[in-house]
Amino acid sequence: MHEIDRIIEAAKRMKRGIVATIVATSGTTYRRAGARAVISEDGQAAGTISGGCLEKDLAARCGEWLAFGLGLGCRGVIELHIEPFDAEHPPRLVREFQWNGREPMTWETSIDGRLLLVESIRPPRHLAIFGGGADVDPLARIAEQVGFAVSRFAPRDVHPENVRNAVDLTQFDAAVIMTHNYLYDSALLETLLATAIQYIGLLGPKARGEELISPDRRDRVHSPIGLDLGGDTPEQIALAIVAEIEATLNRRTGQPLRELDGPLHVRPSVPCR
Repeated sequence: MHEIDRIIEAAKRMKRGIVATIVATSGTTYRRAGARAVISEDGQAAGTISGGCLEKDLAARCGEWLAFGLGLGCRGVIELHIEPFDAEHPPRLVREFQWNGREPMTWETSIDGRLLLVESIRPPRHLAIFGGGADVDPLARIAEQVGFAVSRFAPRDVHPENVRNAVDLTQFDAAVIMTHNYLYDSALLETLLATAIQYIGLLGPKARGEELISPDRRDRVHSPIGLDLGGDTPEQIALAIVAEIEATLNRRTGQPLRELDGPLHVRPSVPCR
């Protein structure tokens, strides 16, 4: 589930609270402009705007509905927009936010007619998992935890040779093949390689992948699948797969952050001044 969906669902369950949105930052901060959290009067929260220090302080002050800037432990300063709400007056996110298919959502934050922030919020990315084994569960779970919408297709439900007709493949950003069946994998690869899906991964050893994928198409398929994290349990393998999917879709290398020069993250949200 997308973080913003978690925040909206949490806000619907709260009687009174605040929605805190970062509208500007300076220095080093844990989250960027556009990050938000919903915090109830009794301290329940969803979403994050810091490493935890701000959420605790906001929860303690929630009844006062204060908007303020704070110095953080990470030596940065953030500016917050605070929107109080109650059961009769739900927050604007609950009233107005609605995904428009696969198109990014333009969302503006303002106060008293002054525009503070314009965001382009992309919808949840969609992962297709083709397989029916026990190793599908940890992959689906970890992918959902980092915000993917996940669809599972077991061979007994959708035969690999009929996927093209049974499934709308245009909705997916990533696909993982883990049927443990040579013929099924071959049929799925043929189908998926004819699509524009950005990430296609094939579970199994390198030699098996080389047999299944012709040399001129190997650059489109991640095989063996996953980053080299050293694990071999289903959960560790799932973590390595999701990490590679994230790196690929975000056009990052997956290298250690300490080896990077310059800013660690792109800043898509635009503070308005």
